[in-house]
Order: sequence, then C-alpha cells, then structure tokens
Amino acid sequence: MKKISAIVAAFIIASVIPATLVAQNAREQFTKIASTLLFLQDYYVDTLDFNKLADKAIESLVSSLDPHTVFLSKQETESADESMSGAFDGVGIEFAIIQDTLTVQNVIAGGPASKVGLQAGDKILKVDTIQIAGTHITNNRVRDLLRGKRGTKVDVDVMRRGVEEIRTYRITRDRIPMESVVAAYEAAPGVVYIKLDRFAANTGQEVFEALRMLGRTPEGVILDLRSNGGGLLGAALTITNLFLSKGQLMMYTEGAKFKKQEEHATGSGIYQEGPLVIMVDENSASASEIVAGAVQDWDRGTIVGRRTFGKGLVQREFNYSDGSALRVTTARYHTPSGRVIQSPYEEGNSQKYYQEHNERYERGESFSRDSIRVDESQEFHTLVKGRTVYGGGGILPDIFVPRDTSYISAFYSVVAARGILQEFVNGYMDSRRTSMRQKYSSWEELAADPALDDIYAEFLNYCRKERIEPSEADLAKSSADIKLAMTALMARSIWDENVYYKVINSGNADYKAALEEVLALRAR
Repeated sequence: MKKISAIVAAFIIASVIPATLVAQNAREQFTKIASTLLFLQDYYVDTLDFNKLADKAIESLVSSLDPHTVFLSKQETESADESMSGAFDGVGIEFAIIQDTLTVQNVIAGGPASKVGLQAGDKILKVDTIQIAGTHITNNRVRDLLRGKRGTKVDVDVMRRGVEEIRTYRITRDRIPMESVVAAYEAAPGVVYIKLDRFAANTGQEVFEALRMLGRTPEGVILDLRSNGGGLLGAALTITNLFLSKGQLMMYTEGAKFKKQEEHATGSGIYQEGPLVIMVDENSASASEIVAGAVQDWDRGTIVGRRTFGKGLVQREFNYSDGSALRVTTARYHTPSGRVIQSPYEEGNSQKYYQEHNERYERGESFSRDSIRVDESQEFHTLVKGRTVYGGGGILPDIFVPRDTSYISAFYSVVAARGILQEFVNGYMDSRRTSMRQKYSSWEELAADPALDDIYAEFLNYCRKERIEPSEADLAKSSADIKLAMTALMARSIWDENVYYKVINSGNADYKAALEEVLALRAR
C-alpha cells in the first residue's frame, strides 16, 4: 500500500478512539471518512492533493452548522492571530490602493518607514524586484510583500509629487504595534472620548491609559464601539470590568458540552461611577455587544446609536499541525439580565443569515426605531431600574440615532469609491504640510479659513481632470460633507489621528447625540 498521508493517518487515529471517549456512531463516521480518503488515494485516476481535499472536506462539514463555526486556512489563521496579538512585523505604513497604485496614507511615527523618510502621499511602485503599480495589486498581496520578520530588509521604489526621479528606500522591518484605541481626546471639559477599533490582547491597557489621559478621573466618558466587530472575549471582560462594581455579573456562557460559567466584576475598575455613554451601530458585534449589554443591563450608562449586529456565540479555536484552524461555536453568551443577543439563524444557511442582516437596512431599521422588529417573547428587564430590554437579535440602543445618508450623491459615491479625495489631499499637502503646521494652531482655525473654499475649488477641478463631472444637484447635496472630509484629512496630515476624528465627529449626528447625553448625565 502507498504511504498514507498525514491527514489520512489522522483520520485513522480518530477512527480507533475508544468508545468510552467517542460515541459509537461518531466512530463509525470517522472510519467512513478515513476509508474514503484511502480509497481515493489508492484508486483515483489522477494524483490528488490531500491537503486541499481535506480542507474542502472540513469547509463542507462546518458549512452545515451555525454561521460562526468556520475553517481558517493557514494564511487566514495567521492574519487573524496577528490582528488580535496587538503587533506585527513590517514597515510601519497605512496605505490605500488608489487608481491601481499603492499610496501611503500615513507613516507610523518612529516606525521603520518613518526612519528612512517615507511620507504620506508617496506612491510605492516596486517592492524589491516586483513591479506593483498598475498590476491590479490587492491589499493582501501588499501585506505579503511588505510584512516579514523583524530585521529583514525590503527595498521600495517611491514616486513623490514634485520630485522627478524615482527614489529607492531600503527599510529594515521591525515590530509594529496595532493600536486598538485609534483615537482618544477630550471631547468637552473633563469628558474623554475613546474610539475603540477592536478587542485585542493590548486593548485593556490602551483603554485604561485613555481613561487616565486627563491626569484625573474623567467627568464623563464616551466609548465609541461603532463598526467594532469584536475580538477576544477576555478583552471584552477587561473593558466591562472598568465600568462595573465588585460582584456585578458581566456575562455568562452556556453550551451543551459546557456548564454555565459566570464572569463577575472584580471591583478594580477605575471608572465605576460617572457619566458613561457607549456608541454602537449595525456593525458593532460580539465583544462590543458584551460590553454594551452589561452596561445597559446594570443601568450603568446610556447606549446611543442603532441596533447592533447580534452575534452572541462563543468560539473556541482548535489548531491543526499545518497552521490552519477550526473555530467551533461552543456556547452562547448571555448578558447579565439573561438575554441572548444572537440573531436567529438556520444551520447550514449562512447566506440567509447575513442576508437577513442586510434586510434590516432595506426595511428601514437604520432610519426609524419603529421599523425595528423585536421578539416579544425575548423581553427582559434591566437590573437596577427595571427598564424593558429585548434579546434575540442585537442590543437596541437607549437613544436611537437614525443613519444619515442625506449627503450621498452619485458624485460623492464615485469620489469615495475611487479614493479621489484622499489622492488630492495627499498631493496638496506634500509641499504645504510644514507651512500649514506653522500657520494653524488648531483644526478650528483650519476649518474657519476662507482659503478652504479655494482648495475645494481646486479639488473639483482635479475631479474634472479625472473625468468626474459633478452636477449642480450633486454639489448641493454633498459639498458640505466633502469639505468636512477634506478638512479632516488635511488635519490628519498636519497633526494626527485624534484631530482627524475631532473634525469628522464635529459633523456626525451619532457623536453629537452621545456628547449631548454625557453632558446631560453630568448635569443631573
């Protein structure tokens, strides 16, 4: 008999596990799968790649289960682990692919790219010997080329506006931190705003430091979890613990194979009292919902925004020897009041599951609270004030803020999709960044400068050169918001990410409602 591959051997080992460990029917199915692979190995007409065959078999198997039990390839596992670890090895740039060219959006201060002189707006044409401009390069391909073990070197050919020759920079890769807190600033006197992007290994420490940024206990906190899809359960519990009192239940989990497990606050949180607002939207999920659910159930703060996604399943990751992994749903989590916030699903039909989430938008949930469907059988009550809350499909906000799409025109959509505004701002700021730092002491001065109208006129001419001609109706609908976005991008180039969010939030209805609420809570 031919040599049995590692994957076949694994199935054979599984097939002889004692009946005391595995049910008889399961043992029979293990044997059936192993036998199939052996038959294919010995008799199939062509040579087979058993690694690919096994991966497809596992993918097919889990596709018949809940929508969050998934098989991850080696590359997907590495990417997921990296995003949760809080750091990776690379060159230290943020980029966008604009008009089929890799364009540097931001250079991480103190990182490898910063040390050799790369700047925002630079266009990377070649990585080592590989031409990437005009080749339909993808984000994943860029990451593959630029990331690598610390200490290794990579050459990049860079085109810079105003510089005729192509410059080559040799960058020595190093450890690049991935921040969970992408912005933290004083939104009003004594009020701390924190924009949290993910729940990763370093998230707890980052939020802790943001809460201490004023050098004293904040007089109000806004935690922005909009579009935060979740992450590590432990990180969610660490954040929740910051806000709850000792002994208060943060959440509990239950599963057919796992007994009920409760998680209680330790009493070590640094902001157990004081005005608290949590911002959420339709893309806030999982760990975000754990934090929001606990705060809401204990009447600890106010949830502002729109109904969250509704992912209330807990996954455990099992790793294979080839670097791939299986994420298995092992339990459901419950908020302190007992709610399961998982949206309904049909096993084996993940397409319908995500389609139903999209249908929320189509039936108007994002625009009217009255359009939100609730399951009356999933009625619960908060644990202090006894307010009615619902399970069975996300966290419903205490203060609903309709989604604003009034500014979106055909012109706006094209500009956003093609990255035209970012491209224009990059070029405009290349030769003006230093002088503008000297000219403006704050973003408010920048925003109030009449010269912005002239810059906006330049932008419209730039669009016309790119054969994008806005109509008068388009301009009437979108100009104010495009100007705001332009100002925010310029502010980021002059200062940093915090100032970018200050500008963007100044025109955002969700943020305005959250700030109004935290100030109202403080005044009571």
